[in-house]
Amino acid sequence: MKRVLDVLTVLLLAGCGSDPTPVTGRFGEVTSAVVVVNPVINQGSTTTVAVGPDRSGVRFKAADLDPVQTDSTGLALVEELPTGTVELDFDPGTYSFQVFQEKELYDVVVAYRDGTVQQIIPPVRYPIGGTVVELEPGGDIAQAAASDNTIIMLAPGTYPGNFELRNAGVLIFGAWSPEEGPLSIIEGNVTVLGGSNRMRGVKINGRLSSNANNLSVSFSDITSATISGNGVSLLRNRFTAGQATVPSSNAVLVDNTGIP
Repeated sequence: MKRVLDVLTVLLLAGCGSDPTPVTGRFGEVTSAVVVVNPVINQGSTTTVAVGPDRSGVRFKAADLDPVQTDSTGLALVEELPTGTVELDFDPGTYSFQVFQEKELYDVVVAYRDGTVQQIIPPVRYPIGGTVVELEPGGDIAQAAASDNTIIMLAPGTYPGNFELRNAGVLIFGAWSPEEGPLSIIEGNVTVLGGSNRMRGVKINGRLSSNANNLSVSFSDITSATISGNGVSLLRNRFTAGQATVPSSNAVLVDNTGIP
């Protein structure tokens, strides 16, 4: 296990599902946002926002940057964002969110309907700062997450599962391939006990269980899940066994496959 103080660069694939086109966010290198427009609202989600019919080719401009448009799955990447308030201008309709620090990554999920832009889920912030741990295959993820607010970067390969994440604010990134999907594979179950933990781009060949609050899981492949905490957000995951129980009273579930 290698500990580093400098922020690492990671290539993240944000294209999950049938469209293989990658949308990348270079966490630690470029301030960026992956924007998801008009996602599918999964059963059990507490959001009441109505999405629009269009996902492909939705055009918008972020701050003073060149306009971008979504791919066929409703994804678009915006890079070189300024810090502070960033406005997404859909012309007509705008939406603003806060960028707190350079080189961070954000997942932004909105509905665009009849010229109005509405937030579906609060922007998921992947912050810079704290301890950064780079793990090689076979490494102990629970040990790496022994302190609050640790950023864990998983190299491609297999990691032992059947562990608990007890600390808070832990951020786990997996490695991705546009052709193969998630390359960082956890063999076994993962139990999340600490609050405000985030996972992005990992494959869990087991059950993900959590009763913690404010869990965020995105762009991941998970065999099955039982999640009961409040403030949960599940974005664009694939539940490969078609089994996910999310009885939270305050969950936002969007663009996930393998669940209704």
